[in-house]
Amino acid sequence: MANALLGRIRLSRLLPDLSPEARALVHEAVTVYKAVRTDLAQAVPAWRLGLPAWDDEWLALALHAPATTYLTVWRRPGAETTRTLPLSHPHGRAARVDVLYPAASQAVAFWHPDTADLTLTLPAAPSAVLLRLAHAASDTP
Repeated sequence: MANALLGRIRLSRLLPDLSPEARALVHEAVTVYKAVRTDLAQAVPAWRLGLPAWDDEWLALALHAPATTYLTVWRRPGAETTRTLPLSHPHGRAARVDVLYPAASQAVAFWHPDTADLTLTLPAAPSAVLLRLAHAASDTP
C-alpha cells in the first residue's frame, strides 16, 4: 500500500478475502491517502537517492508541496537499518516529521535542518514507510 500513496490508489484484489490485519492496513492507507491527496496535485517529485536501480538497498521518493514534503522510503533485505537521506527542501528550516503509514511502523526519523538531511531507521526489511515533513514557517519576511 505504501507504493500507491503518493500516486493513485487502485484496489483490485478481492478485499473480503484479506485477513483482518491486512484489511485494517488497506483501510488505514485509504484514510491517509484521502488526507494527503489534495497536496499531491501541486507537488513536485524528487528521487532523493537517485533513480532506483533493480538491486538498490534503499529507495526514496519525495513529493515537495508548498508547506509539506511527503517521503516514501523503502528498505530492502540486506540493507543497514539506518540511512541518511539528503533532502534539499526545506534546507535550514525546522520541520516536524510524522510517520503517516503504516501508523504501527517502528520507523524512527530525525530531521537535521542545518544539512537538510533526514536520518531514518527502519528496523525490518523489507519494509516501507510514508513520512510527512511539515515545514516550519520561514523566519525571513
